[in-house]
Amino acid sequence: MSKPRRPALPPAPLLLLTLLFLAALASPAWAGPPESSGLVDVTKLDPSIALDIRYATSDNFTGQTVYPVAKCFLRRPVAERLAAVQAALKADGLGLKVFDCYRPFSIQKKFWTLVPNENYVAKPVEQGGKLVQGSKHNRGAAVDLTLIDAQGRELVMPTGFDDFSEKASRGYSGNSPQAQANMKRLEAAMSSQGFSPLPSEWWHFDGPGWENYDLLDAPID
Repeated sequence: MSKPRRPALPPAPLLLLTLLFLAALASPAWAGPPESSGLVDVTKLDPSIALDIRYATSDNFTGQTVYPVAKCFLRRPVAERLAAVQAALKADGLGLKVFDCYRPFSIQKKFWTLVPNENYVAKPVEQGGKLVQGSKHNRGAAVDLTLIDAQGRELVMPTGFDDFSEKASRGYSGNSPQAQANMKRLEAAMSSQGFSPLPSEWWHFDGPGWENYDLLDAPID
């Protein structure tokens, strides 16, 4: 009886291409530096935008430093709109201070572990190694910020950043008149460039067309 024939292996170049293709399916296509994913450093468009990237410090709700650097990356169209907001505010002696911008998906998962409440943290979901649900921050299309005066001092707002109480909601009626007015001024400035305010967080704004951007896990560096 003749021995059963072993299936022929594909030629080496074809085998290599096949392995690379399978690796691409298994590996996150969103990996790589922020710039390679269509993100830009906001301060390169307008250096006058102040940064206070809280997750690059321990001064945040996790009590830990989770970003290696204090940078603000956004999709270019979103970043350009933010720069336009800054330019308009300058004419009134005001400016923007940014708390958070693009956030890698892997960090979103850590946040969900700490605060599994979709009123404050978008639930990250993966299926078959693909990112299917997450925060608009993971798309580079959302920004958290506040207003500052010409001396760089923060204007009075309803709460501090990442306050998980009802006081942070735009619909809360117990704010001081000054905090309410400043919140509305920030909202008007951002809305003028197409940003949408998040109802539960006075500091959070989504860029127009956010749904057209992929979820990303490009590391911040």
